[in-house]
Amino acid sequence: MPGPAIFQLISSEETYEACEKLATTIDVCTKFKDAYFEYKAKAENTWKLTTNALFVRLDSFLERCHDILHLTMTIVQFNKLAKIELGGTKGKSLTETLNQIFVEFKKTVEQFQQLNYDIMDIEIKQFDDDFYEFRSKIKELERRLASVITQGFDDCDTIHGRFKLLDSFEGLLNRPIIQDELEKKHIVLLDFYK
Repeated sequence: MPGPAIFQLISSEETYEACEKLATTIDVCTKFKDAYFEYKAKAENTWKLTTNALFVRLDSFLERCHDILHLTMTIVQFNKLAKIELGGTKGKSLTETLNQIFVEFKKTVEQFQQLNYDIMDIEIKQFDDDFYEFRSKIKELERRLASVITQGFDDCDTIHGRFKLLDSFEGLLNRPIIQDELEKKHIVLLDFYK
């Protein structure tokens, strides 16, 4: 699947479909390699091919597919921010901050979509720098998002409200920066049940 087709799916808000196609591509390539190794083992080392040289392009392509899958999953997860409204005494200001984070996220994605090359072309090494820059911006947004979630958590005065808050950010809570920040809040939830 070429990069412009992926960007087209993202633009038409069918990012999840792009995720599925990338996951299928990764699965097919992985099964191909697995089949090679299975039959090579059955051939009892009569194949004299160097595995590294044989799969160098396929491995580069798989790595690129994983990177783009990470990109599309990030978009799917962050798109949930468009629908979240927080309650509580700080709800209005926290919701405004969420909206700002979402606007900046969309801008970051749009900037990435403006790249003037096919992101699936493994010969283009500029992708590594561009993807690193994208991920760096996302990590900063994640830090801000984690702050909003923890402030919302602290603002909730009931256990039900805290679980409801966490539920509204489902998917995003799996992101490492957010997970690390929320680790401290799990103790609060566990202490409630003691």
